[in-house]
Amino acid sequence: MSDKSPPLEDLKGKVKEAWGTLCDDEALSDEGEIQQLAARLEKEQGLSAEEAQRQAESSFHGRR
Repeated sequence: MSDKSPPLEDLKGKVKEAWGTLCDDEALSDEGEIQQLAARLEKEQGLSAEEAQRQAESSFHGRR
């Protein structure tokens, strides 16, 4: 596992998403959503941080 804990990454993702929404910055909001998804994948599926990030980005961009 990486040196970044998934709960911390999830919180950082929530903050990015909220800040992006507040500032009307869709890219930052999307980045926050991806970060939250990656943290959940890392925690729940035991993926490495890099693999979780890759899967989260793929999944997120696939639904857009």
